[in-house]
Amino acid sequence: MNPWHKRANEFIRDANELLPLISPQPIKRFFQRESTRLFDRLVVVVGSPGSGKTTLARLLELRTLAAVPDFKGNSDVRELLASLAKADVLDDLEPAVLALRLPAGGQLRSIWDLPYDARLRHRLLRSMIEAKTVLGWLRAMEDVGVDLKHVHIITTPNAEAARDAVSADDLEAFRERARMTERAIFRLINALVAPAEDELGEHLIDVAYAPFAIIESVEISAAWRGRALRLKPMVIIDDAHELHPTQLEDVDLWLRDREIKIARWMLTRIDSLNLEDFRRVLRDEETASPGTNPGRDRVRILLQDTDNRNRQAFRSIAEDVARRYLQPLAAFHRRGSFLSLKNLLNTARPPALSDTDLHILHSENARLIEENQLTSEKIEAMEETYPTDLTLDVKAAVTHIMLERELKRTPQRSLFGVPADVSSEEEQSKVQRHVVIGAELQMLHRFDRPFYFGFERLADAANENIEQFVTLASVLVDRLETQAIRGKPLALDARQQHKAVREQAVDLIAQWDYPYAPQVRKLVDFIGGRCQDLTLRPNAPLSDGANAYGILRSDLENLDPNDELARVLHYALAYQALVLVEPYECKGKTWALLELGGVAIIAKGLTHSRGGFVEGTLRQLKTAVGSAA
Repeated sequence: MNPWHKRANEFIRDANELLPLISPQPIKRFFQRESTRLFDRLVVVVGSPGSGKTTLARLLELRTLAAVPDFKGNSDVRELLASLAKADVLDDLEPAVLALRLPAGGQLRSIWDLPYDARLRHRLLRSMIEAKTVLGWLRAMEDVGVDLKHVHIITTPNAEAARDAVSADDLEAFRERARMTERAIFRLINALVAPAEDELGEHLIDVAYAPFAIIESVEISAAWRGRALRLKPMVIIDDAHELHPTQLEDVDLWLRDREIKIARWMLTRIDSLNLEDFRRVLRDEETASPGTNPGRDRVRILLQDTDNRNRQAFRSIAEDVARRYLQPLAAFHRRGSFLSLKNLLNTARPPALSDTDLHILHSENARLIEENQLTSEKIEAMEETYPTDLTLDVKAAVTHIMLERELKRTPQRSLFGVPADVSSEEEQSKVQRHVVIGAELQMLHRFDRPFYFGFERLADAANENIEQFVTLASVLVDRLETQAIRGKPLALDARQQHKAVREQAVDLIAQWDYPYAPQVRKLVDFIGGRCQDLTLRPNAPLSDGANAYGILRSDLENLDPNDELARVLHYALAYQALVLVEPYECKGKTWALLELGGVAIIAKGLTHSRGGFVEGTLRQLKTAVGSAA
């Protein structure tokens, strides 16, 4: 299985193959966030596709944890195991939780279509979840070699009647009781004509099933691993957004019950939240439903780094993921065990303009020098303020920007759209690196000079999303693998990297097929076009340009949630076509920035640097979206 192929990890069934592929840093960061509240109340994990929800769930499954002792001396897995141990998922390298990942689609969703009162349908759904979970726990233990004769179900004190009702004293009877409940509900779902509610009769007796209310732990005797183990039972409802919204609301309310002793997580995509709720999650706020207390009976965790706008941390994660994903590929393995995608990509030499294009730049600069009436001494003094590592073409492009600024008398603005704060004339006169990037982007659009090459720019385009990084990088890995198979040097020049990544970005946007995708593409085209216009102004007023659209935050707060634009924004944010940055203070106003996602930034030829934006209104966005075919 090639881990660079989209979502390939979900099809790796062998834990011995899966564990070495999991980068420890995202897992460590996740468990550190809410380490004391992950297993004693409802945890709702919210993330975009590819943010790691399913990988997290698979990591906690018993078959994965049971393989941990095989990696005791493996340095690649040591940090991951330490994070799991600190979170009480492992106890001396042995499993401490018994987790079942339960997909929410299929039968669970079908219960909503039954012709019964909503309260009965909710009751059926709860019983089905509990029955499938119990059966899954037993099956998971058997799959790793546990003899159920050595398993004991620990229940809450003073629960003798409830314990008898689920047959917890006899594991075979315990399993059969769960099967009976599952069968009874399955017959209702699959009946050609479901019986009327008043005809259900004994069906209601069979589905009266509530083991979650009494089960505290599962004890496995020393016969399995040489010492007795006590495991925390856990259910992980994966893809909870596939439930009907009313079902999702009821399950959320039910699993908040603090009388439930098992650990319970729900994994859901951002598009299960409306725009208002998503903004609230970004601000780490929650609203209380009747009878609930957010934070006390539910923790909601967003798998998206919204606080740290420094991409250096994700670059490190991406480098680690790339190293792990290259190792299983035989073609690379034969070349050496220490191959680094970062090193392979960063060996590309900077591109250079053709003599013809460089002559065009020099001619334009000569004209601007004449118009500005600048002496050669002043030009030399200006060029001395540039970074010292510039190639001839970049130096000429930077000079072009500086001469245009001199001509227009436009003060340089910082990346954040406000006058740069400098402490001395010397610092004020120095040309910052953002101007250099702006010059490179202008050469990209004018002369097709490659820009998107090297590992850092590839990682920066991923929106802190591992799957998006893997998807973008896969086209480069495929080309490098072909080189390796043919016995050629493992190298891609700047133009090869740039061309492959931009084509991949354009293809990915064309493949968007989620709700309102056509409107989202129009939105991206509009914002991208406005940002291009600002980026390509000859005097580069924002240095390296813009990649975001800024609207007043008050306008966004007043947007009707039923407005089509609200729904378009909802899905654009859920699938990371856009990234919401708020509140953003600039020029004495509070803004909400709709920043283009990394894929769109590459497709539109813009900077990855954050903070530069074009100002606009919601009305302009509505006009731009219009009616998409």
